[in-house]
Amino acid sequence: MSPVGGVGINYAIQDAVVAANVLTEPLRSGRVEEAHLAEVQRQRLWPTRVIQSMQSFMQERLIAPALLSQQVGNVPWALRLLVRTPILGTLPARLIAFGARRVRLNSV
Repeated sequence: MSPVGGVGINYAIQDAVVAANVLTEPLRSGRVEEAHLAEVQRQRLWPTRVIQSMQSFMQERLIAPALLSQQVGNVPWALRLLVRTPILGTLPARLIAFGARRVRLNSV
C-alpha cells in the first residue's frame, strides 16, 4: 500500500473489521479453517485493488509530473472537471475515507 492518499490506517481498520466479522464464530468454536481466511482475503481483494489503482494514478499523473517540473503546474482538465461536478467532486475524498466498499462490524 502506497502512502499516497494516506489510506493505510483506514484499510488496516477495514481489514480488521472484515476479519472480525468472518472469524468471530470460527474462533469461538475453535475451528478456524483456511476457507475462513480465504473469505477475508476475498472480501478485501477488490477494495484494495481499487484504492491501489487510484494511488498509482495519482502518483503517476499528478505527483510525479509536479515534482519533476521546474514550471508552475496546471491542474489537469479532468481533475478540474471532477472537482467542479457536485456528485463527482466528493468521490475521491469518500473513496479515501471509506474505501471502495464500506465495512461495518456485525453485532455480536
